[in-house]
Amino acid sequence: MDIASIRFAEEIVVATVIAYEALTQTRIPHEVKGGTRWDTSFMQPPKGTRLPQAFLVENTPHRHLRTHFHDVDQFQVITSGGGTLGKHAVQPCTVHFSRALTPYGPITANEQGIAWMTLRARRDGEGAQFIPEQREKLEQAVGRNPWQISELAEFMEPAGDACLNPLPGIRDERGLAAYALRMKPNTTTALPDPSGTGGQYLVALRGSLEHEGKTRRALAIGYIAPDEPCLSIKAGAEGLDALVLHFPRYDAPIAVASARSDKCYKTWRCVLCAFVYDETKGMPEEGIAPGTHWSDVPDTWNCPDCAASKTDFQMEEI
Repeated sequence: MDIASIRFAEEIVVATVIAYEALTQTRIPHEVKGGTRWDTSFMQPPKGTRLPQAFLVENTPHRHLRTHFHDVDQFQVITSGGGTLGKHAVQPCTVHFSRALTPYGPITANEQGIAWMTLRARRDGEGAQFIPEQREKLEQAVGRNPWQISELAEFMEPAGDACLNPLPGIRDERGLAAYALRMKPNTTTALPDPSGTGGQYLVALRGSLEHEGKTRRALAIGYIAPDEPCLSIKAGAEGLDALVLHFPRYDAPIAVASARSDKCYKTWRCVLCAFVYDETKGMPEEGIAPGTHWSDVPDTWNCPDCAASKTDFQMEEI
């Protein structure tokens, strides 16, 4: 198998780069409601550990995955096809980040199907936990601070050898960050320092890279632990488009976000995923004009991030 060295032992992970083309024999089909799902494991640590986990999920057209959550922070990167996540349209190179215990979805594939990479710096303990069945767990969780965001990566033409373009919305005070990296053919660059993060992933989406004397074509991933030195990578003959994803540090406190609005208007926060409806802004894309008070929002409206009902929102104190 054409895989760079990988070791799970004593909570240590050594730098690794893994290409999808070397893993096709591990592509496992699952018959699910409404279609088929294929899972390809890139990094699968033993159960009960909190080591990095990465896998590709491919879905047949129009598959519908219900709203759910996980007990760890995670990135999801759309690699092909498209559809919707909640009410948000997603397409290749869309990056979604969700904090632990933040429900998101449903995910619905379009006529092309949809595929995404799931990336975690620590393996989740219980797998997907669905709403409403596991809602009580969210309500009883101590210190839960839900938050999520989706952003489309933009790859910029480099003036020199490479261009590292940040995704501005994916950022917090604990080291969370995401970058779109474009490299010219046969050039070399160093990735950002992983030491201030909870773990760093490199996701090669187009082109190829050279690692340990071998060409690894997209789709490929690399994982760099916080205590490892910066990884220097070389683009292949086709050049390289890749994402650099930084997980937040788990030992750092989370600042509680609070939306504020004009005193004549209110903000309402989803108790499940923390999406905020601001009366001053409304939601014009859904026909709800700016200045629409919460009482005038239709009772049939639901959360665009996790599909919670209007009754699952609470007014924020000013």
